Amino acid sequence: MSGIFGLFQLDGAPIDPADVQKMMATMAQWGPDGRSHHIAGPVAFGHLLLHNTPQAHHEHLPRQTASGLLLTTEARLDNRTELCQQFNIPQPDRDQITDSQLIEQAYDKWGEACPDYLLGDWSFAIWNPQTQRLFVARDHHGNTGLYYFQDAQRFAFASCRDALLALGVPRRLNELYLAKVLVSWSRYPGDETIDLDIHRLPPAHVMTITPEKTAVWQYWRLEDTPTLHLPTFEDYVAGFLEVYSEAVNGRLRSSRPVAVTLSGGLDSGSVAALAARKLSEQGQRLPAYTAVPLYDTQNTVSPNRFGDETEFAQETAAFHPNIDLQLLNSNQTDPLQGLHRSLAINNEPGHAGANFYWIADLLQTAKQQGIGTLLTGQGGNASISWTGAPELASLAVAWREKGWKTAVKQALPFFALRTLLTTRANRQTYQGSAILPAFAERLQLRQRYIQGIGRDYTAAESHRSPRMRRFAVIEPGYSLLGSIWAEFGAAHQMEVRDPTMDKRVLMYTISVPDYFFAGPDGQGRYLIRATMAGLLPDSVRLNQRRGRQAADLGERLCQISAEVDQVLDQVAQSEAVNYLDLPKMRAAWQAIQAKRSLSTTQKAMTILLRGLNAGLFFLKE
Repeated sequence: MSGIFGLFQLDGAPIDPADVQKMMATMAQWGPDGRSHHIAGPVAFGHLLLHNTPQAHHEHLPRQTASGLLLTTEARLDNRTELCQQFNIPQPDRDQITDSQLIEQAYDKWGEACPDYLLGDWSFAIWNPQTQRLFVARDHHGNTGLYYFQDAQRFAFASCRDALLALGVPRRLNELYLAKVLVSWSRYPGDETIDLDIHRLPPAHVMTITPEKTAVWQYWRLEDTPTLHLPTFEDYVAGFLEVYSEAVNGRLRSSRPVAVTLSGGLDSGSVAALAARKLSEQGQRLPAYTAVPLYDTQNTVSPNRFGDETEFAQETAAFHPNIDLQLLNSNQTDPLQGLHRSLAINNEPGHAGANFYWIADLLQTAKQQGIGTLLTGQGGNASISWTGAPELASLAVAWREKGWKTAVKQALPFFALRTLLTTRANRQTYQGSAILPAFAERLQLRQRYIQGIGRDYTAAESHRSPRMRRFAVIEPGYSLLGSIWAEFGAAHQMEVRDPTMDKRVLMYTISVPDYFFAGPDGQGRYLIRATMAGLLPDSVRLNQRRGRQAADLGERLCQISAEVDQVLDQVAQSEAVNYLDLPKMRAAWQAIQAKRSLSTTQKAMTILLRGLNAGLFFLKE
């Protein structure tokens, strides 16, 4: 994905060209195919170009439009055909018109309501010199990111935070954000980042900026999607296959080769299957990358999980002869290097530190092989492969599947449940987290958690319906997943695309009644299983177990024990001691060294690696 940035001098002062150059230089990796900027009075826009589609070769941004506006955008629109029809663009011109030109026409037609009509992954900014109004928008739920900073003198935005930091934006630690990362607090990001003065424009949000006022609002809510009523289950399957195929096929528009991440499961497996089918019609092949363990994982996963996805990935690849499978065991990297790489790219700690080493290896391999577009199924758990959560819809199922305690909680009236959860939260010790108890107490983390029960998606136990549980996973209008993948992609000069996060797919799957996902025998993920009949081998399609990524993490860490000890010692001498429970992290480290098991591996992921990720952030700064 290309990158964008901009400056708006709210005090009317002229733009300092040196500031533009600082932002552009910091974002160089976003623009392997060109960099440009435009200064117009108190406003400057920049564009870093990646030839992600055939039409991107014709892009010239930023630019002034015929109506006198200034526009910059990074975009891949997936409803180009509909937009071309809407704007009466002649057929011979449709293959050449750029996505930014379509956004320009959409703004001319619908004004600030235009985001509702744009499908795909995109963000853009439009400056109106007549009204002195800046309009900034981000897509519904795609793999994009947009950050901003504002003080009394200026407003600045960019696709990555580093461009804002290059302007000298003060680095003030957002302690609450750090705490939420450490305890893996659901729905924690929103507009926050690790920097107190830098904000993230969440998905499905737009903002307007004038010298007098800044306004941010959400233009689309997945939660407002009505339930879809169709005569038969087969009708739901047919409708889903049509929508899902459109989402995958639209993301195959690429100026360089397309590849896919392929696990042994249904999410990336279904993406691979649909992409392979479409590419086969065009005589094209589909490279696929599967992360596999270096060491035995037999004792590090639960009975309903598997730590080695090789067999299932091979069966999916064999089912589609044009898939070229590559097994990556990441033997040239290690978990610590993965943490360093993620911090160099995202510049803030994340909660999934255990996976960064194989993600970095996969992306680097794809880059070396000239891949321009990488498809994933990262967002599928609560959309295409939702289980139906029958335990939330039926007390009998809750009792049978989850035990009597879960059933009782489901039966309690909300005021009683809130009391129960409050009591439990007051006993919360964050045993699975590296957070320092004194830090958690200083922030009154328990109280904040309790205040969120029943008010939003922060307390997983308070979700009284399958639908609410799904929103807690998807985090519509709140998720930071797209911004993370946008930055990972830019660091490797490619675009990461996820059809499971397509607006149409999200709306369709949310509209399907939950009992259709549970299936007649309660096996779960029934809609995707039925839809993939004939597209995935039954050994994969009907498999009830799920893969566990980084299942051999413990052995990988033990192979670099000296380096882990050294980093722990360095973290202990840093500011991180005010936030991290170093004794608990060392205990988790000693436990995984003594025995590689499910329990010690889990603690290595959630306590040791997540804590080290935060600790290395302080060392980096």
